Amino acid sequence: MEQLLVSDGTDNATLTKKDLGETERQIVTWLLELKIPENNEERSRRMLEAAAQTISISGGGNIEYWVENADEKDDTLPVSAGYSPFRDLKILSRSIPAIPSEIKTRGFTENDTDEIIRINNDAFHWHPEQSGMTLESLKKTQSEAWYTNEDFRVLEQNHQIQGFCWMKVHEPSLKSTLSKGEIFVIAVDPSFQNQGLGRQLALSGLEWLSAKKIREVFLYVESDNHPALKTYDSLGFSHLSTNRCYQRLIRQDN
Repeated sequence: MEQLLVSDGTDNATLTKKDLGETERQIVTWLLELKIPENNEERSRRMLEAAAQTISISGGGNIEYWVENADEKDDTLPVSAGYSPFRDLKILSRSIPAIPSEIKTRGFTENDTDEIIRINNDAFHWHPEQSGMTLESLKKTQSEAWYTNEDFRVLEQNHQIQGFCWMKVHEPSLKSTLSKGEIFVIAVDPSFQNQGLGRQLALSGLEWLSAKKIREVFLYVESDNHPALKTYDSLGFSHLSTNRCYQRLIRQDN
């Protein structure tokens, strides 16, 4: 993982090279994280500008800076430092149980790997991160401590995988004393879209989490993914907060 550190001895800006999906691999992109000991707008602006200067010296590229739980007033600081808001990631949540699903899913097996990768990449060819799944990237995620095959629910009918609902369980922490479920990824093979399978896969995920005694589930969805937002609204999800990404594109050396 390639990183660049910008520091004045007190305030720090860390730039981490992003592992991009196929849609954006032609642009070197860096994720920016600020660590300012005190909530000081002037110091934050200075570090945002210093990060941009560092990327310019390093050959250019795109900087992405995320703000959690953002609203319109949060635009002022990054915009004043030359960054533009360009992506909103909505966090939706609901309590469970929910109504039962009309489909039956099973846990992931190694034999599913090729089809899961194909379906994911066909369904998310437009997505900046989820596109371009490879065997390596899949295995990397599956090696994380939270992963289990049984939480990766696969829909197979007539010996053909039609989609999947991949769940993630968040164990109790300092922020929450209860386990929470997350719908990590839902994908439907484009050959089977417009049949309501996305909705049924979501319900199957909620049903699976409910059986594990989890009572709250959340997910992330792009603010312009209107079909998904419509589906989740019909399933009783409510908007919890929004994470906003600001970008600054600096001319990249050939």
